Amino acid sequence: MEEQEDQNTLTLDKKIDTLPPKNSLIFKLLQDLPLKNEAKVLEIGLSNFLQKAENISYSGTYINEAAIKEAFSTDEADGNAIELIKKTDHQLDFEDNYFDYCFTANTIYFWPDPLKYLAESYRVLKSNGKMNLAFVEKNFGGDLPWTQLDFTFYEIDEVKSFFKQSGFAKIEVNKLTETVTDQSGKEVTKPFIMVSGQKK
Repeated sequence: MEEQEDQNTLTLDKKIDTLPPKNSLIFKLLQDLPLKNEAKVLEIGLSNFLQKAENISYSGTYINEAAIKEAFSTDEADGNAIELIKKTDHQLDFEDNYFDYCFTANTIYFWPDPLKYLAESYRVLKSNGKMNLAFVEKNFGGDLPWTQLDFTFYEIDEVKSFFKQSGFAKIEVNKLTETVTDQSGKEVTKPFIMVSGQKK
């Protein structure tokens, strides 16, 4: 019987060797994680994740191939493997207590049940593992014209409650900003909230 390639797992033998812009949200999420050599890191969603320490094992989840091309089109150097896992629901195809860190940005708006996603993140984290989640608050994002469909925004207390119900301890809230260039070439600063929690 011929062995077939697993279409739900894609490994790229490429090393990401430069950091994202210092004003970017992903950079700030990573700066908050005390990444150490040989750490295992999970990102829910995909971004241009770049290593802060050697031999980091990176896994990212994606829902379609377009997300891969957008996030990793500029990576060229050889090095550590990056594992990308295709997912269609909140379940993560990893064993319990597998990752040292988990992070995600701008994904909670699309989760049918944020509590289930955070419970899964908690499950796959090792003891003392840290989760960072960044999002736009309801009072800022809810009125934007392009967010009226398929977006669900939350208040800070709601997200903190999701963390607590999922089992996380040492829950912290930080205000962040991200500076991006809009279509007209003008720099725009966006406010974000980062909620962090630690597995007991």
